[in-house]
Amino acid sequence: MTSAAAANGWLLFACRSSYTAEVAEIIWRRGENVEALIDNIDDPEEWPCDYAPVVSARDSASRVSAMRSAVPLITPGFRFTAVEQLCALGATRIESVIDPTSVVARSASIGAGSIINALCVVGANARLGEFVHLNRNASIGHDTHLADYTTIGPAAILAAYVSVKTGAFVGAGAVCAPKVTIGANSVVGAGSVVIHDVPDFAVVAGNPARVIRTGEFGYGNASVPI
Repeated sequence: MTSAAAANGWLLFACRSSYTAEVAEIIWRRGENVEALIDNIDDPEEWPCDYAPVVSARDSASRVSAMRSAVPLITPGFRFTAVEQLCALGATRIESVIDPTSVVARSASIGAGSIINALCVVGANARLGEFVHLNRNASIGHDTHLADYTTIGPAAILAAYVSVKTGAFVGAGAVCAPKVTIGANSVVGAGSVVIHDVPDFAVVAGNPARVIRTGEFGYGNASVPI
């Protein structure tokens, strides 16, 4: 690979998953080069993206600083750890990936390393921190703030002035009413309707959402330092 090609290419630092493949597809559809840097794959032939070859961290160490990088991991705590590992390899260009079918208001701000999948909507004056992930069809209301390393699941709806704290995970199809706060490293179950604030490190579910568990870890038994 030439230095010019490396500078324009992408490395995806993640596990082998359908979500990683979806992010690779977004980049590929834009006509850009993708290399998948996979951290836990035993058989590279199992990787479904033949246009995004599997490479090892050792093989990529010499060029990772020149290439754009993304970390498509759904779990906030795992994503935090992966970003630290990628930076240790010398990455300096961890950039955002936004599917062209999504609508992002001109007044919204998107932090570095964030991933916005297909058909999402980000409203006026919404603020997304670093390494935020919006899955398919997520809707973020105006003046809503998503802190670093948050994940919003498919078809989740966050109304206006919602605050989602660091490392929180909002499940598929959940609805958050205006002005609620979702605590750091908390989990909102799929399909829940949140009308009250959610404490840090809490798991809530139901309609209306109620606390069903509290602990020391976030989604996937992993958390982001706060």
